[in-house]
Amino acid sequence: MRHLFRFRCALSSRRWIQLIFEDPKSSRCPEAHLYSTVTWYHSYLQKASPKYRQEKKIQRVNILQDPGIPIVDRLSRNELIELLKNSIVYREGALLALSKPCGLSITGQEPSLNTLLPDLRKALCLSETPHIVTAAQRDLSGLVLLSNCHQTTRIIEAAILQARKAQIPVATYWAVTVGTLHPSEGEIKMPLKISRIHERQLVIPAPDPAPGNLQRKEVKKAVTRYRVLDSAEGCSLVQLQPLSTFQDQLRVHLSVKLSPALGDHVYSSRVGCILGVPISLPVDSVEPHPQVLQEKLLRKMHLTQQQMHQVPLHLHLQSLQIPGKNKELSPITVTANPPQYFVKTLRLLGLTSS
Repeated sequence: MRHLFRFRCALSSRRWIQLIFEDPKSSRCPEAHLYSTVTWYHSYLQKASPKYRQEKKIQRVNILQDPGIPIVDRLSRNELIELLKNSIVYREGALLALSKPCGLSITGQEPSLNTLLPDLRKALCLSETPHIVTAAQRDLSGLVLLSNCHQTTRIIEAAILQARKAQIPVATYWAVTVGTLHPSEGEIKMPLKISRIHERQLVIPAPDPAPGNLQRKEVKKAVTRYRVLDSAEGCSLVQLQPLSTFQDQLRVHLSVKLSPALGDHVYSSRVGCILGVPISLPVDSVEPHPQVLQEKLLRKMHLTQQQMHQVPLHLHLQSLQIPGKNKELSPITVTANPPQYFVKTLRLLGLTSS
């Protein structure tokens, strides 16, 4: 394929040389190239440049690659202590609040937050080993409230109990959901109970509990207040405020609304899809499995379905209201920003929060 080189040189106050490649197969007038500021090969050379390819590669990086997901089981004890030390968001008097990573359990075998507290006391030079007042569950990220004064703990626990009786939310969570809740603001009132399904103890909804079940506490009433902060195609950022406490309450309530949390590989299996319409599946007929996303969401997040089992639960304890030092002072709101992978997911999905 032959190309015609044309050189045009002009001597003026500004000397310039224009190099033009002309495609012989082009039906345009050859002279038109002389007046074009962008030659036909310019965009091709730009896309072929290493810098352009590197920029496109960076844009396609998913959350597993950058910023990455902290795997608690792979961190040493010293690394966990350093991680917790750098995640402190509030420190006043006997109270200490930090933001824990997802996957770190509160109690139980190591690694757990409870077993790390003695080393955390040494790292922070505390006079006494703190104890846990309230904390996000194992699979969640977010706030942990610690105290080294039992009297302060009793005051906070009494205030939290009083707030629940008055139906005043104390904790606020953020969740990225697969689906959009309708209406955009309201309350999810669904009693819950624990049942053995497929050799696992799981939480299931109990829509019409008998009075005896409630009295024997086999079923417990559960209420979650929610508000959709933003939504895009097939996903949402939702604010959740539980008005009751039950294991996995928020995750089950979201699945009841056909909008499971992103990264929920247990309760998302209860939501199916027929011709693009989400449906509720019988809880006793489905086994927990890695969450299945539609192709358009996978493309947005630069993921494959085979990688979904690595995606963490996008449910974050964002703020807590704790009482002031005395009754005359208003409650103090302690907040913790979501982890970096959570923030990047919002950007990839086109979601924003005020």
